[in-house]
Amino acid sequence: MQLQNINVVHGGQSYVGFAFSELPLAAALVAAAQQVDQAADAARVAVLGDSLRALEYERAAVEAKAFAAAGYTGDMPPSVQAWAEAAELEPRAAADGIIAEADAWQAALYAIRAARLKGKQRVLKATSHDAAEALADTAIADIRESIVGVGNAA
Repeated sequence: MQLQNINVVHGGQSYVGFAFSELPLAAALVAAAQQVDQAADAARVAVLGDSLRALEYERAAVEAKAFAAAGYTGDMPPSVQAWAEAAELEPRAAADGIIAEADAWQAALYAIRAARLKGKQRVLKATSHDAAEALADTAIADIRESIVGVGNAA
């Protein structure tokens, strides 16, 4: 986690440009928890891109699952067709690929959420700067590990 040039507001007071170890413990815990949140935010962006791309991926997954549920028959949904044409795939392979990718990023999002929530709660209960730093580092590492090979982070 970042240990220098920390900016945090706690108890109505702003701490700007502080070293982590120089912050009052309560402010340090907030700063460490914020860094866990920031790592989760960065991980989600790494996997899905911006929020509009996430919406695009979600739409493609819904269409691919509906196409698969219909036995891969009828007109290909637009998202499936776009991927089939771009990757030169048969309709079934395109839909199955979209579904597999959607399942992978869904699992990554759940893993990011679990690591973020668990990490923040542990950090906020730390009784020292060193403990908070170690717990935040573990949470950040868990978050980063959860996205290896998934989506845009692959």
